[in-house]
Amino acid sequence: MGILIKSIFQKKNIIKSGFTLAEVLITLGVIGVVAAITMPTIINNTQGKQYVVAFKKLYANFSNAIIMFKMEEGCDGIDIATCIEGMGYDDNECEAFAKVAKKMKYMKMSDGGAGAASWVADRSFNYYGEEVSGSYGIVNKTGIGCFYALPDGMVLNVDVDRDAFKVMVDTNGKKPPNRMGKDVHAFTVGCGDIADAAIKTACLKTNKDFFPFVSGTFPEEVRKGLCTMESFIDGGCTEASIYPDGEGASPSLYILTSDKIPDFKEIASKVSGFRP
Repeated sequence: MGILIKSIFQKKNIIKSGFTLAEVLITLGVIGVVAAITMPTIINNTQGKQYVVAFKKLYANFSNAIIMFKMEEGCDGIDIATCIEGMGYDDNECEAFAKVAKKMKYMKMSDGGAGAASWVADRSFNYYGEEVSGSYGIVNKTGIGCFYALPDGMVLNVDVDRDAFKVMVDTNGKKPPNRMGKDVHAFTVGCGDIADAAIKTACLKTNKDFFPFVSGTFPEEVRKGLCTMESFIDGGCTEASIYPDGEGASPSLYILTSDKIPDFKEIASKVSGFRP
């Protein structure tokens, strides 16, 4: 009998020490609120890391492709502008850059404009978050230039000059956000397209073939807010700046040096017209 009474008493204590339905609902509500607050940050951080990894992979592959291209063309020790010029191609001849793209194992090429390619995004945006269309330096179906698709889904739009390649890359292809500084990046291969003689000479003296900057010859709507390669060579822009004021931002270089993408919300809070 004593054992039975003791068992009943223990059961009552267990019941008394349990959570009520109201308490459970409150707890679940708190968890839901915390999740709602933290999940966007976690998702943004995850996406940001994906953009960084993709860009750094592209940068390494592109750099190696340029080195192999020069070796194949017998241009070791020669600046790449002279090397490209020696190939004898005309402007906008896509086969010229195809020799570089081959080193990146490209799968498709569209020399009839992006409109002929189903693997190119419909829309894309400049650094300010403004939609851009209908000109060189745009990685969408309205863009002008030579388009190449890489095996990992990256898409390149290249403005082929006789002595330079001006390149825009979307590191995740058709997937959004298709925005400069996140999944879209600019490169200039060679100093040959620089009009100012002094800046061109300074560029050649760097002994570099590959620059993570947009060409100053691209339309203003494309390069808006960005530090151009010419400005970088001339010492006008601050390396790895993320703010599109003064000489402009260098988001690609920022990613390479800081291992993260620019904080677009922070920039938007300080720069009028900039969209997060």
